[in-house]
Amino acid sequence: MKKITSYLFALILVLTGYGLLLLWGMTFAWRIVLLLILLALAGWLFASALGRVLPRINIIAWICAGLLILAGLLFPTSLLMSGHFPSLANTVLFWMPPLAILIAAMLLYSGLNLYSMRKDPLMEEDSRRQGRFAILAIALSILLLVRVIYNLYDLTLWDNTYDPLEYIWLIVPILAAFISGVILFSALPDRMKITGILYPVLIPLLMILVSARAQNVDFRQETAGRAERIVQAISSYYERKGRYPEMLSKLSPWYILSVPHPMIIAGQDWCYESGEDYYRLGYLDREHWSDPRLIGRIYKTVGAAPDATPMCMQEFTAIQNGQPGYPYTYLMESE
Repeated sequence: MKKITSYLFALILVLTGYGLLLLWGMTFAWRIVLLLILLALAGWLFASALGRVLPRINIIAWICAGLLILAGLLFPTSLLMSGHFPSLANTVLFWMPPLAILIAAMLLYSGLNLYSMRKDPLMEEDSRRQGRFAILAIALSILLLVRVIYNLYDLTLWDNTYDPLEYIWLIVPILAAFISGVILFSALPDRMKITGILYPVLIPLLMILVSARAQNVDFRQETAGRAERIVQAISSYYERKGRYPEMLSKLSPWYILSVPHPMIIAGQDWCYESGEDYYRLGYLDREHWSDPRLIGRIYKTVGAAPDATPMCMQEFTAIQNGQPGYPYTYLMESE
């Protein structure tokens, strides 16, 4: 308890010192640098304190927390870009990946620690039970980290479609990995402390590599690739049914596992219309993320549509009604 109190006292001193330095009139750039240093120090103090409390927390609590966070990570990251999601929900989505990195470290600690303690010959049945919990915790930890990396890739792809933040998205998750590494190093036995060194090195390295790869993806080429997969699924549907699907949702899961969205405007779906012997597939496009001119693009047309209505006019009207004060205009692909 005394050590935890000393950590809290040190944190108060650090924050007080930062406030005094602000009063002395530091430049903005130095304030940011100092703030990052103090955040790292505060994270280290927090991690060291939590590392000493960690052995008292039951592994079942971490497994339940991991499953809850994993469910939260299943929400699409494009919701952060859509502007149609409540601000509180966006905040929760933003903090979900760093929280998942922290919970994954707690699961890894609990699994490794429990697995190392299971070899008591006097408690064979308990040993088997502990082994199962340990494997479950480690597997859930890996699953959380894989999902975080996947969500980061998807988020960076969507980030390309707007004014991109690029590596700025990684600041908080990397800080979470640093804190997790300190916790693991403090709490794990000596023979396992290498985990506390590798965790804050490998996880940020993976995130940087994935982010760099995603930043090089052309979102329009990605949209074209997704459209082509849908076209192939529609052709398979027609070969089997003798007609085109009334809705794209009819394609899933037999002809395509899930129907991907176009990666142009977050929250928008494909423009699709069909009959027994024709269909049109398209999407709303724009030249730049801040351009109010929305373009109805036709990706694929098969057969002759009886009504030559402009492509994606219904979707355009929905966007215009959602933001009546913004000067949206509609253009056809040929214009």
